Amino acid sequence: MKQVVLCLFLLVVVLGCTKKKEVAGARLNPSFGDRNEIVLVIDDSLWIGSFGDSIRSQLAKTTAISDNTEPVFTLLQLDPKIFTSKAKLARNIVLFSTNNQYEFLLQKSVYATPQNFFFLRAENKEDLLKMFKKNADSIASVFKASELNEEMHQVVRASTHDLSELKDFFGCTLKIPDNYHLQIKNEFPFLWYQKDLPSGNINLILYEFPITEIENTKGSVEDHLLQARNFIGEEFMKTAKEQAYITTSTEVKYTITKETLQNLPAYRITGNWETVNDYLKGPFICYAIRDDYYKRYLFIEGYINNPFKQKGEQILEVEAIIKSINFNEN
Repeated sequence: MKQVVLCLFLLVVVLGCTKKKEVAGARLNPSFGDRNEIVLVIDDSLWIGSFGDSIRSQLAKTTAISDNTEPVFTLLQLDPKIFTSKAKLARNIVLFSTNNQYEFLLQKSVYATPQNFFFLRAENKEDLLKMFKKNADSIASVFKASELNEEMHQVVRASTHDLSELKDFFGCTLKIPDNYHLQIKNEFPFLWYQKDLPSGNINLILYEFPITEIENTKGSVEDHLLQARNFIGEEFMKTAKEQAYITTSTEVKYTITKETLQNLPAYRITGNWETVNDYLKGPFICYAIRDDYYKRYLFIEGYINNPFKQKGEQILEVEAIIKSINFNEN
């Protein structure tokens, strides 16, 4: 009898331990949220006043994108009293609180996955605001990188076609979603893919120029990059109107920064495009990759044509496509 009781006791202990392990190792729910959306958990009294203005000025900065102005992030404010278990599944969260602790902390996948959860705690609102201003750029950088990473995952899932022309023309592969179709193929070499939208389209183009044409003593690299882009626009990117073509807009200042893509040096160019002899315009993003193996600059660009609509998510989509580039398969 004692042996039976002992066996039953051990069985209950084993099952209890197993259950605890299952709960501890349970998979987190998937996070949710619109692209570039941040949930701010902050007391209503702080959000309404100058404290909230400071947060908005940093995380909801506006950027001029062609025919409208868009915030970098969409902010959703929740008072701590209504920060429910459902809201805790958001992908990007910043929690502000005033208590006896002084803490700036980023935790990954606290209640859901993927998730970035920033905790900002200080003894009073003055110190809390100082902490936020000091770390605002870091917070924004984490969210931007995370959103781009999520978009890249989505692009990979939506790309199933083997685009042989990419390998034939440029010796690379890209994850281009299946809802893009090949618009133009030219032996220049030049490829133009397009995705139809209800009120416009997204355009992805690839071409190349010899390094010697971009890097020479007749001007700066930046000038030659823009000249190359404008040559391609006039040569290949025509619109329906006669003698109309795409060029770099002079109304909105473009930016050029140096980056690395697939361990190769690259220039990232952002700005707006416009049409000569036509009214169309919109934002663009371009990566010009310096490739010593082929002695070239490989240009990959995304053009958004979606008048009077928000374009931030579409720019993010084409950047995710560009950053899926792979030379190793060749």
